[in-house]
Amino acid sequence: MMRYVAVVCPKCGRASATKATAQRHQCPYCGTIIRINDATVITVGDSKKVREAVVRYNTQKKV
Repeated sequence: MMRYVAVVCPKCGRASATKATAQRHQCPYCGTIIRINDATVITVGDSKKVREAVVRYNTQKKV
């Protein structure tokens, strides 16, 4: 099973998902390159769990 991670962009504050094996991820909202080891992680799991966490986080966040 592929594992994913939901991370928060340090620049715009929005969450997005990437593969758990990634070392870097580009924020789809502002383009910032996020180093996964330094990022705020909100969840790790399968694609459905991570996608739901991203939507929930971004919905609660007033960006």
